[in-house]
Amino acid sequence: MSNRAELINQLAASMGAGKVGTNVGNGTSKSRYNAKTGTLYCKEHDVSQNVANQAMTYFMGMKEKYSRNTSLQAQQMVQIYQCAIDAIRMSQDPNVKAALKAVKAKKSVG
Repeated sequence: MSNRAELINQLAASMGAGKVGTNVGNGTSKSRYNAKTGTLYCKEHDVSQNVANQAMTYFMGMKEKYSRNTSLQAQQMVQIYQCAIDAIRMSQDPNVKAALKAVKAKKSVG
C-alpha cells in the first residue's frame, strides 16, 4: 500500500503539489493535494473526450517507452503512467460522473 501512496505522491509532485493542502498549479486554483491521505482534489470541470483521449494516447505511449527499460526508476515511471491512465479512465466513466453529480447536487441542497 505504501508503494501506491508513494506513486500518487510522485504523480502529484509532478503536477506541482507540495505539502499537505498545497495548491496545485497557480495560486487561484481550487485544486489541492493532501499528502496524508494521498488524495488529489481537482478544480471541478469537465475534461472533453478529445482531451482525455489525447492524454490517454500520450500516457500509454510513455508507459510503453519506459516499459522497455528494466531499471527500478523506469518501472516506477511505468506505474506512474498506469496510475494516470487509470485515473483518466475512471474520470470518464459515466457511473463515476453520475455519482459525482449526485454528490454535488446533495451538497448544494444541504
